[in-house]
Amino acid sequence: MKNKLIVFLTLLSLCIGNTIGVSKLVLKNELTNNRILAVRCKSKNDNLGDHYLSVGQSKPFEFNDNVWKRTLFWCRMWKGPNYKIHQVFDAYRSKWKRDTGPTYYWIGREDGIYFMQEPYPKPPVKKYDWNLTAP
Repeated sequence: MKNKLIVFLTLLSLCIGNTIGVSKLVLKNELTNNRILAVRCKSKNDNLGDHYLSVGQSKPFEFNDNVWKRTLFWCRMWKGPNYKIHQVFDAYRSKWKRDTGPTYYWIGREDGIYFMQEPYPKPPVKKYDWNLTAP
């Protein structure tokens, strides 16, 4: 009985160890003409606050996944100066993963919002167009 318990606890720790880890979300302003990018990210339990990023500036956030894999962060980005052009999107959703500590980049550009993930070096990919209606 003791051996079965040890095997069970070992397998359980391996499963949990591969799913828990610090993840990093980075929001970046690559707009032109000195436009400010306003950002706000939230989860069910956390509000990461309002941030105003100058061109070239980025804002990193670090967090731990929920052990039950239910972590979800959604973000809203607004383009200055009048902040009527915006987009809301899921910036991070938990998944079972082998790598710990991935970094998820969301980049505001003039034509839309781009995504890139490290440690997998690929160029940023456009995921969303800007919503042109007032929020």
